[in-house]
Parts: sequence; C-alpha cells; structure tokens
Amino acid sequence: MKAYRFFLFPAALIISFFVLFACSSGPSEENKTRGFIDHGVLKVDKNGRYFEFADGTPFVPVGLNHFLIYRKGHDIDSMMSLWSQNGVNYLRIWAGLGADPEIEVGVYDEKQMQALDTVIFYCTKYGIHLNISFWNENCIREQKGDWGWNGKDQIYNKDHSKSGTTTNADDMRDTLHTATWNAMKNRYAYFVNRWKDKPIIIMWDLANDSKKTDAWKAGMYDYVKKLDGTGRLVTFQYNTGIDPKGEMDCGSVRIYGYNPAGNDPEVMMTALVTRIKEAIAHGDPVYVGEGGMDYPDNTEYNFERGFLHFLWAPVAVGAAGNLHPWVSPPTWPELTEQKLNWIKNFSAFCQTVKWNEFNSRNIDDKVKPSDKNVKVFACADSKEMLLYLMNDDPQDKFEPLKTTLAVTSDMEAGKYRIEWIDIRTGKILNNKKISSFPAEITTPEFRDGIFGHIRKVE
Repeated sequence: MKAYRFFLFPAALIISFFVLFACSSGPSEENKTRGFIDHGVLKVDKNGRYFEFADGTPFVPVGLNHFLIYRKGHDIDSMMSLWSQNGVNYLRIWAGLGADPEIEVGVYDEKQMQALDTVIFYCTKYGIHLNISFWNENCIREQKGDWGWNGKDQIYNKDHSKSGTTTNADDMRDTLHTATWNAMKNRYAYFVNRWKDKPIIIMWDLANDSKKTDAWKAGMYDYVKKLDGTGRLVTFQYNTGIDPKGEMDCGSVRIYGYNPAGNDPEVMMTALVTRIKEAIAHGDPVYVGEGGMDYPDNTEYNFERGFLHFLWAPVAVGAAGNLHPWVSPPTWPELTEQKLNWIKNFSAFCQTVKWNEFNSRNIDDKVKPSDKNVKVFACADSKEMLLYLMNDDPQDKFEPLKTTLAVTSDMEAGKYRIEWIDIRTGKILNNKKISSFPAEITTPEFRDGIFGHIRKVE
C-alpha cells in the first residue's frame, strides 16, 4: 500500500477573508517573513524518522490548524505575514465542515474553491507549507447542527439531499456501498486535480477524526497516491487516542482537555507522550497534529504550561514535528503575541538540528532524574540527544528546582556538550562539557519545564 503560478483573485474575494488577529507594526530584522522556496516534494528521510525535501533539505513542521474561512479582523495576508515572522512553516486547513465547497454530491461552489485557492496563494507568498484535509468525519456523527449526519446541510444523506448516496452513515466509512465509495473518490479527485501542481502543498490529509475501515484507508491511500503522481505524502488526522498504526506515509497524534478528561497540562502531556511512542513503534514519522487545553476552564498559568509542554516536549519524545494549536474560538482562541513568540523560539531551535541525519530512538528509560516529581522525555542516536524535563509537582506549586540526571544511553566515545534552553525565551541558560557516557548531569534551576540538547563535539 505504501510507497515511499500563483493566481491573482479579485480584490473583493481576498478582502472577504478575515481573522481575529492583532498584527505587529512591521517585521524587524529578526522577524522577516519568509517567501516560498521550492525544494521539491517532501518525503520521509532514509531513516524513516523525519522529513526532508527532494533536494535533501530537512523539514520539521512547526505550525497550527486554522479554519480561516469567514473570520473577521485582519485579512489573510496580514495574518500569514505575522505567522511567517514568528517561525510558522506549516498550516493545516479543511476543504469541508462548516464551509464545505461541495454543495451537492459532485457539485462545487466555485467561490468557495477560490477561497481555498486564496489560502494557497498566501501560503506560497509567505512560505507556509500546507496540508489540506479533504473530509471531516464529524460530518457523519449523530449530532445536532447543520453539518452533522442529521443536519440539513449534509449532502450525502438521502434524507436531507436529493443528491445523497445513502441513508446510513456507516456507508461513508467503508468501500462496500458502491455509490458512496465512488462519490467519495470523485470528491477527492476533484481536490487533487485542482491543487496537485501547487508545490506549497506538502501533504494530503485524507480524513479528520478518522473512523474509516481498513479497506477504505487502503483504497483511498492508493487512489490518491496514484492520482497525485508526484509522490506527495498522504496522511490522516486520527481521532483522539487512536493509534496511527503506520497505515499512511506518516502518522499524527493529538491531545485535548476532554481526552484525557481533566484539562490538566501535565496529565495531558503524559498521555500525549504515550500516544507518540505508540505511533513511532510502527516505523513512520509521527507528528503532533492537533490539540490544546480547553478554554476558559483553567488558570492562565496552567494554559501557559500546557502550551509550552505541548510545544517543546514532543520532539524530545521523538516526534517529527508539531502543529498542535487548533484555533477555533472560543474554546481554542486565536494565538496571542506571546504564543507566537514561543512558537518562534521553538522554530528557531528546530533549525539547529539536521533532522534527516538524526536517527533517533526514544530513550525515556535511559535518563533517570534524582527528583521523583520530574518526568524526563528523551530521544537520541549515537551522537545527539534531545531531552525535555517536566516538573509534575503533585501540589502544583512549581517552586524552582534542580535535578541530577543519570544518563545511561549508549553514545559514541568522545566529547559532548549540553545546552539547556529556556522554553519561554528560547535562550541558552548554560552549556557544559560532558566527557563520556554514562554520565551524571545536573540541570540549571527551572520551575515547570526545560529543554536540553546534547551533541558530540569534534
């Protein structure tokens, strides 16, 4: 199953798309926007761990999920300029749900399609790589609302649309109902054929919140892969807590306040780590595809810890990228200037690692902290190691602390250097030499989280 021009639109169309975003006055020297550079098709690296472009340029997704359509505020141009200035290199959007361009089965609203074309235009302008999700499984859930299976706008349900193909939502999850399966293939073909020549699009996302059968997944993967013809990656956004199973070119996992229940940053981070490790075991790159704590039911400090844990910790576990913020107010509000700055700092760090040469494996069990309240997430190859230390204080007091790490991971003989990085500022707190492994390493003082980067020095 697996194998490894811009368009200009009328001004009225462009200004019809807005977002609730406060834009800074202009880019400084360190906050310049990035235009698109075509490095060729994105693929999985030779180690099967991370991503690289056809010309060998490594790529780690750093970004977010956003609806975009029908937002009010500054237009998409200003929004994407701000994102680009803050290190965002990846965006995931939907061709469906709430503003689905397919208005009858097989019939598409050209204005809606041009709206999606506009997003592609600005992503290209600012060098923000794009993943387009073709379907949202929430559309066939038994729920209230216009976009659920029983909603008045559900075009595939014969009970609501004369163009519908079935009255049974389960037919949308399999290949057995011929009319439905063919209609879904035609939908996907319409999107792929329209956009397959846009190099800014680096992945096709077959379904959000996927609950498809194995036959559907295998069949649609092969169909889209062949139709695309470029080797572009095909992925899924899996439902919360579902193991990606290595069924696509890469997998994604996610975390929300309702799963696990409690909206607690340390509990959620621990669950996310388990999901990443479970998915990595199948041998494909795994990235954090979506998630976040639910507003407003918590304190600002808890939200801050959660955002920073979810941002920095996954790459230390072994994830191949991070676009966890899901922006959909009011439950998941627009990114603040502070959050964008945190993303910028993380993105800047990601540029310091040659990911397509980093053949990492998870080594959580090889790094033991002296403080029982500290959880360590780590991955390494023979020459490099990433660590994230999370203070899981049961009293949630988060007083400043230091801990000593007993590191027993096998590393090549030689000299090493560790840099400890502040997860809020991105600045190096200190760096020290390590003469050999096994090693004992004492951390700088930190409260809730700290990131470590160990590299062999020649």
